[in-house]
Amino acid sequence: SVDPQTVAAGGAMNLAQLRAQQIPVESEPRAAAPFHLLVKPIGAGCNLGCRYCYYPQRQQERTRKMDDDLLAEFIRGYIAAQPRYSREINFVWQGGEPLLAGIGFYKRALALQRRYAPPGVRISNSLQTNGTLLNDAWCRLFRQHHFILGVSLDGDREVQDAHRPDKRGGASYDAALRGIALLQRHQIDFNLLMVVHDGVADRAEAIYDHAVAIGARYLQFQPLMLEGDAPTAGYGLSAANWGRFMLAVYRRWRSRGHVGQVFVMNIEQVYAQYFTHVSPSCVHAERCGGNLVMEPDGRLYACDHLINAQHLLGHADRHTPLATLAARAAEMPFGKNKRLRRECQCCSVKSVCQGGCPAHVGEDRYNRLCAGYYAFFSALLAPLRAYPRSPQGAMQWRAAVSTAAG
Repeated sequence: SVDPQTVAAGGAMNLAQLRAQQIPVESEPRAAAPFHLLVKPIGAGCNLGCRYCYYPQRQQERTRKMDDDLLAEFIRGYIAAQPRYSREINFVWQGGEPLLAGIGFYKRALALQRRYAPPGVRISNSLQTNGTLLNDAWCRLFRQHHFILGVSLDGDREVQDAHRPDKRGGASYDAALRGIALLQRHQIDFNLLMVVHDGVADRAEAIYDHAVAIGARYLQFQPLMLEGDAPTAGYGLSAANWGRFMLAVYRRWRSRGHVGQVFVMNIEQVYAQYFTHVSPSCVHAERCGGNLVMEPDGRLYACDHLINAQHLLGHADRHTPLATLAARAAEMPFGKNKRLRRECQCCSVKSVCQGGCPAHVGEDRYNRLCAGYYAFFSALLAPLRAYPRSPQGAMQWRAAVSTAAG
């Protein structure tokens, strides 16, 4: 005969084993809303020595790459923390120069993404590079896995080599252009990122023309960040020069008939935000704090331009779920209060500005680029105000633009 107690004990043991092997459906909390996390796998490590770098690698600092255990834990946790309704989860890789992490690092990252991706969820990857280290192997990887590439190139040879030299002070323009040519040969779309400062304020048309001439069709102009090396190296950007530069780009874009052919993200953002009431950029969103950044040692901060103890969220490990850290970032004052400054309340361009980037706000609590944004946004909004801020208004506006272009 069989002892019932033995059967019961065996059944309990088997049940415990099964439970131990199960993967919990809800093992950790999910974020209330989607959030992004910019990853710096090599930290400030870079092969260039940009004179205005906001995130410089110091001579005494040793470049440290993110280790495989942290990479695996981050990818698992980042995917698990996104809301259940998410249908796409985007990974953003930046630096320094993220290609210094090596191609094997990204192959491991892609394998981990496939391992942890839930059914029906698309995983996408974006990477910002200076382009100088690109080769055929990198391009094959990026094309195969549909990476969204950003390339940093400030302008023609004179501009690029003056402000973005290599570590020895030598030229970087030719190497960057070789990288861009490789992307084009492999049919990989890329976004060209150009930093704007007082030193190039009078060259807007030439910089725009150069970008188009080398085949770039997606352009983004980034105002100088007064962090890192920029202030001591004598770099600056006045509100007047920022507004003047962007207005010149806008007029050049229109005069050359590039509407619908060349996409300037600074312009497209205004169009999108006017008609949808939602900003595609954290800079001009009503609230920010949903774009976290992670250093190669796992430290997490609430913003890429607020890397300090005040905005340190924690560490990317199992002790504190990423959803909890994302919620903490969303409640920080810098993101909640960006559009509540007094001067914003009666501003005619608030609908597409929302106070700008908190990193540009000085101790006087005034955005140092405010007047420049006002001039630029006023010019862009003038022809839009005739249309309702709705999908129907967007359709009417597109029809009018198409008719004028035809």
